[in-house]
Amino acid sequence: MSPRRSWRFRTTATAIVASLLILPIHLATAQPAPATASHEQTAESSAAGTTTLTMKVGISQDTLAEFRSQGRQARSAGKPSLPVPDHTSQSTQRTTTDETAVRTVPPSLTLLGAQQTSKEAAAASPPPSPNEDTPKPFVAAPIGETPDAALSEACFKADNVETGIGRIHNRFTYCTRVNIAAVYWSIDNKGIPIEEEGTTTAQLEVFSQGDDTDRRARVFAQIRKDSVDYDWGPLDNIFVAPNVPLSLLGQCVQDSDVCHATRGSYTMPWATWDNNPAWAWWDLYNHEAVSEGRDKISYNQWTIELFTDNQEYKTLIRGRTPARMLRCDSATYFNLGKAKYPKACIFSEVTPHLTYTLGSTHHAVAEHIDAAQNRPNSTYPLLAPPGVPWPRNKYIPGKYIAGNPDAPGLHRITKALHPTQSKANKDNKDGACFKTGPERDKYLDTGLPTRPPAGEQCDEYPFASTLEGAGNPKPDFSVKSIPATDNRVAGGILRKYYVDDRILAWDASLPRPTETNDRFYVHIQ
Repeated sequence: MSPRRSWRFRTTATAIVASLLILPIHLATAQPAPATASHEQTAESSAAGTTTLTMKVGISQDTLAEFRSQGRQARSAGKPSLPVPDHTSQSTQRTTTDETAVRTVPPSLTLLGAQQTSKEAAAASPPPSPNEDTPKPFVAAPIGETPDAALSEACFKADNVETGIGRIHNRFTYCTRVNIAAVYWSIDNKGIPIEEEGTTTAQLEVFSQGDDTDRRARVFAQIRKDSVDYDWGPLDNIFVAPNVPLSLLGQCVQDSDVCHATRGSYTMPWATWDNNPAWAWWDLYNHEAVSEGRDKISYNQWTIELFTDNQEYKTLIRGRTPARMLRCDSATYFNLGKAKYPKACIFSEVTPHLTYTLGSTHHAVAEHIDAAQNRPNSTYPLLAPPGVPWPRNKYIPGKYIAGNPDAPGLHRITKALHPTQSKANKDNKDGACFKTGPERDKYLDTGLPTRPPAGEQCDEYPFASTLEGAGNPKPDFSVKSIPATDNRVAGGILRKYYVDDRILAWDASLPRPTETNDRFYVHIQ
């Protein structure tokens, strides 16, 4: 009988009753040993709740006996613990002993399927707190061998880090904190589980940045400092469990035609992980060869695997973080000033939206959009001249509604890629604002009563840079005379937003384009 079993028999009846009520993970998984080892992952999670990854590892009986013998000697000598190695072991190979048997590689993701998966994840995420407007604006930060300190601190302190899919801080930044439960069994010389020996729990921290110049994301992982706890029994908690190794490995979910990851697994004893400030990291590269459309769009998923495999240990059930989605492209029209961003990968499981703020330097634009979204019948152009019954109500799209990624959104266009739509937007705006241009007759009795005076400009919503702008066949748009300074500030914010959230321009050649093209929203606060 193991020391852990003897210790358990000595627990009080009260503790036994409490444990049954709480039902910890190691009790839930401590079932009779199967005849053969299973490679099926167990993960307990919910979209709105916390996630616990459960892994199951076998330890050879000889290794356990050696640890326990050393522990008894150390205790007799008055030593508080066995020495724990302080170095990191990194594998130079991408495969491990049984990785090919463990992983079932899914087929490539279609644009429609990936979009739908991303929307479902965004809709299922818990809503932000009243003081949290998610996602946060993009903040440029270099991708180094450790996460940017300011960016990672802001991400891990924000909402939803430990729930749902984690925290998409902005479309280029992601972080999460996940509970881990590693259940250890002694195994015979054939690798068959004999007896449960103990459970080690901890929190895994994951941080990732998408690249805005390459089809790459860098994924970081570490065990949160001082989060490791052992439930093996008094002796094993000190002399066995801290010395058991844990390996972490960043993986692409799809096969190598779509995506590949660099670097091998990182392996350290639990005690070293618990006190190690360094991050393990991997680069995930998405390939243009398997992509669609003008901008060479491709989706792939990624995960962090947890396991222990060598001569003394055999992973019976691997831990894997829930697969997260990347969207990569090679669009050539992203730039801010002289800086160009010809390729990028972003985290797509979020509803992209631009925020304008009432009472700010662009207050007039925010006020105009607020009216257009919430009181469209009060806006110009009218749907019928004054005194004539309206045939219907106006409905102006693009309002951000948290938890509803399927609300009617906006689709970006550019003058270079969409000259016809861009000209139609301008002609209809000029007709509604100034009663000039080829569309002026349409708005003689329904457009703005007077032209914008000196110092003001004609603002339009949806924006001129959207497919839903004034040239849309249904006149569901709004124009208003506002101060020129507010309009210029808001225009600069919009141009930067397109780059920061990597909003791809409309591509009619995509399959089911209204569903597979990027859509975005506007939030007024």
